[in-house]
Amino acid sequence: MLAQSALIFLNSPYLWGGRGMFGIDCSGLTQLAYKICGMCLPRDAGQQVLIGESRSFSSEAMPGDLAFFAKPEEDVSHVGLILDKEHIIHASGKVRVDKFDHQGIYQSELGKYSHTLRVIHKYLPE
Repeated sequence: MLAQSALIFLNSPYLWGGRGMFGIDCSGLTQLAYKICGMCLPRDAGQQVLIGESRSFSSEAMPGDLAFFAKPEEDVSHVGLILDKEHIIHASGKVRVDKFDHQGIYQSELGKYSHTLRVIHKYLPE
């Protein structure tokens, strides 16, 4: 259900602070996907990372978990919703689905990692 809620926004343009089809940012996407499913998340990635239960490895990630990203020596600045063991939906330029692994988000059209994985949090009971 969370994946379907997030996929509603697929290809919506990125807009910092946005929370709708005409513009949305990464934490707005995750907050709205959870809200559609009846669950509350704080507004910003820096707040969202403070709740939930950490996963030890990306291989433990489950659909609906949130993955948080940051540059070395910086605070969390990006969040996405895990769709399956290899894919994540996030807002970067637009709402998009990309591959992800223990290193971060890999954008195939760029041929490189665009975001470095910091932590994965579980919010739903299994």
